[in-house]
Amino acid sequence: MVKRFRFSSHVILCVFTLCMFLVPCTAQSKYPEKPINILVPLSAGGTADLFIRTIAPYMEEYLGQPLIIINRPGSGGALAISSVYGSKPDGYTMSFANLPTLVTIPQMREVTYNPEELVYVASPMIYEYILFVKDDAPWNTLEDFIAAARQAPDTLTYSTPGNGTTNHLAIEWLSKREGIQMRPVPFPGNPQSISAVLGGHVSAVNASTAAAVSSYQAGLLKPLVVLSEKRIALVPETMTLKDKGYDFYQYSNLGAVFPPNTPEEFRKKMEDAIRHAVEQKDVQEKVAKELFITIDFKDGNAYRAKCEEYRAIWGAILKDVGLQMKK
Repeated sequence: MVKRFRFSSHVILCVFTLCMFLVPCTAQSKYPEKPINILVPLSAGGTADLFIRTIAPYMEEYLGQPLIIINRPGSGGALAISSVYGSKPDGYTMSFANLPTLVTIPQMREVTYNPEELVYVASPMIYEYILFVKDDAPWNTLEDFIAAARQAPDTLTYSTPGNGTTNHLAIEWLSKREGIQMRPVPFPGNPQSISAVLGGHVSAVNASTAAAVSSYQAGLLKPLVVLSEKRIALVPETMTLKDKGYDFYQYSNLGAVFPPNTPEEFRKKMEDAIRHAVEQKDVQEKVAKELFITIDFKDGNAYRAKCEEYRAIWGAILKDVGLQMKK
């Protein structure tokens, strides 16, 4: 009887020890257990904001918890990334990130975060861009606009959603290529930059499609050129820069990042939630027919790799136009 009791005691001890290891794993597998704060790096009504609010209900459906969407525009999107960088790596604060916050802005000026240390969750979409002027502006083509800038250097202006954004840098590249001077005017987001051209405060705006669609369809904006790689259904007759012989197109994406050291389990759960959302048929239809955005899902590894690729590409452009920070 004594031997049997000792054996039983050892079994009980082993089971208890095993349970001690299993409890934390079980707790982690319940993530998320409360609402998650989602930062939007640009202003309400812009492309990022509209897209995130379109996919959020399906992310909530997958996660079983509400998402608290917080617009935190500023510094071309860098303010939101600074906030998430300093947050706890507990899976309850995430920020969407426009490409410049991770790729171009840290090469232009000092920032309070290291983009390479962030945890890259996924990228669900790429932006589409068009150079617009007001409907009654005297320029009807890109060539007209360039000729006017050449005749009156540094008088034409263009609005952007922030210095260092690809909206800004694409026009800087074009100006450098054509030997002209135009002044950028930064705003907190695309809606404000579009309002500036509609109000006659600037000459042109390089805007993303989702932010510009309502003003264009109302007849208030005139497209001069598509800056994205391919023609856009919103303005099917408008040529791209590549159509016009330029060896350039404007690329940027929207992705999501967690603070450094966020556990892989949390990252993967959020990646799967974003994937689930963009796979929904009604999301795909709305994005294509109303926002004119291209869904191009990339998992965390592919998203990081794409940012690293464009860190070099946009870095070369920054150097060429004289905007790269001197080290």
